[in-house]
Amino acid sequence: MTIDEGTYLVLRSASGAFTCRYPPVPRIWNSVDRPHVALLLPDTKGIFTVFLSQPEHSEFPRSKKLDTVDLNTLPSKSIIEIRHNNAHYAYYRRDNGSWTKVAEANDPFVVEVFSHGYAPIVMNLIPTI
Repeated sequence: MTIDEGTYLVLRSASGAFTCRYPPVPRIWNSVDRPHVALLLPDTKGIFTVFLSQPEHSEFPRSKKLDTVDLNTLPSKSIIEIRHNNAHYAYYRRDNGSWTKVAEANDPFVVEVFSHGYAPIVMNLIPTI
């Protein structure tokens, strides 16, 4: 999914659902779901995705671990995407040494952003090719 500048700003300003010490990153790689952890970086040309995880180099393709950099080294206000599969992913923001879950999706076209109040903001996203 492509994140535009408006969506990025919403993720940076969302109050969040909860805060945790370390986000739940996927640990096992498989070629069907292609789980990953990625950093969203704003630039004048848009929002770029930088992968922070990769499958380990192993002789046994079925039991590959997913190696991820230490997320605690990222600066405050960093936004990461944690994708478990094509339909289940979440966005976390680094806030003063902890991680705040700011959005989640269980559908490839709808992302729930956790904002003020009791109901999340629902954003319908159309993937670009």
